[in-house]
Amino acid sequence: MLLAGLGTGFLLGGLILVLFSGGAALRAALADEEPRAHLARSTFYGTALAVVGASVVLAAALLGHDFSIAFVTSTTDRSMSAPLLLASFWGGQEGSLLYWALLLTLLGSVALASAGRSPRLAAFANVFLAGIAAFLLVVLVFVANPFEVLPVTPADGLGLNPVLRDGGMLIHPPLLLAGYSSFAIPFCFAMASLAAGRLDRGWLALTRRYALLAWGLQSVGLALGMWWSYHVLGWGGYWEWDPVENAALMPWLATTAYLHSAQVQERRQALRAWNYGLVIVSFLLTVLGTYIVRSGVLPSVHSFAVSPIGDWFFGFLALCVAVSGGMLALRSQVLVSPRRVERMASREGAFLVQNVLLAALCAAILWGTLLPLLSGMLGASLGVGPAYFDRVAAPFFLALLALMAAGPLARWGGRAPWARSLRWPVAGWALALAG
Repeated sequence: MLLAGLGTGFLLGGLILVLFSGGAALRAALADEEPRAHLARSTFYGTALAVVGASVVLAAALLGHDFSIAFVTSTTDRSMSAPLLLASFWGGQEGSLLYWALLLTLLGSVALASAGRSPRLAAFANVFLAGIAAFLLVVLVFVANPFEVLPVTPADGLGLNPVLRDGGMLIHPPLLLAGYSSFAIPFCFAMASLAAGRLDRGWLALTRRYALLAWGLQSVGLALGMWWSYHVLGWGGYWEWDPVENAALMPWLATTAYLHSAQVQERRQALRAWNYGLVIVSFLLTVLGTYIVRSGVLPSVHSFAVSPIGDWFFGFLALCVAVSGGMLALRSQVLVSPRRVERMASREGAFLVQNVLLAALCAAILWGTLLPLLSGMLGASLGVGPAYFDRVAAPFFLALLALMAAGPLARWGGRAPWARSLRWPVAGWALALAG
């Protein structure tokens, strides 16, 4: 009971602090007041400390077998080892949300501290970071509290699902969730750039740094997930096109496109609006993926049970779409790039083609994933299986592989004889096919 009250107190304190931080940051950004922006940033750091405190309390409850807490009872038992007890932190819905809030506030604090040279941009980023953190904390306090107390304390808990009692539980979920939470950082700085009207390349350096971090964490998380599914579930392959697998892949594809097209904006001042769109879509896809996982609307081996928490994430997704779409529309006049991609036979042309392929592949996967849900709304029952995704994705991946070979040979501006440079790679490719 003591730990439950302490943990809930930390969450409530974090919620109060983050609401104050968001309000102060908004006033500072609108009035361009650096001292108030510093106060808002310091309060956000306090939010991170409060979430750290709640996380430490939950870890202590898990390790101490405090079965008066419903989350501890539902995810652990006395036979589990200490590493698996700690892994239970993200093994249930409430704990994984707290883990997401922990990573978001810590990464957000680091990002805000590193953006000190641009106080107004950092203040607007603080507003959006506080908004996302406030949403998570509201859900944790009022909807899915990991410190909810049972009326009667059982002698033992239910324990983790047998499939989750594996070493992969220690590495795959935390890294994948870290990637998910990291996508919020570039989104917030992109939105801050739009809100502040600073569309120069300054926001690009900050955004790309954290987009690369999110991409790297998501890459490792996806790779470990493929290994784990092959190792534990025995699907007969490393990728089964499960709806939740697809939900994790789509923001990775969008961010892969952004990391490449950002170079075009830096070098050639082109694709400005496209880059903003990719950063925003990457984050929206993570929220959509979270809705799919936590609502149970699509059958998946990864999904949590049907829960009212899905409605909260659907509402949050709708709000994010409205706000980001409104900001893009507001700045549409100044989002036009100073230059365009003039020659397709150039490095920027190769990046543009690659971006189109990645975006089309992401759209095809999104359509196949959501088809059962969309058709169900219309009273039908339609769906696709792995065969659809294999047939649709294969041509895109082959084209992307070809671009990976040809793109580095191209030059910015297309001034070099690209066709001549491709003679030997094409000849080798033809010999490989013939063999």
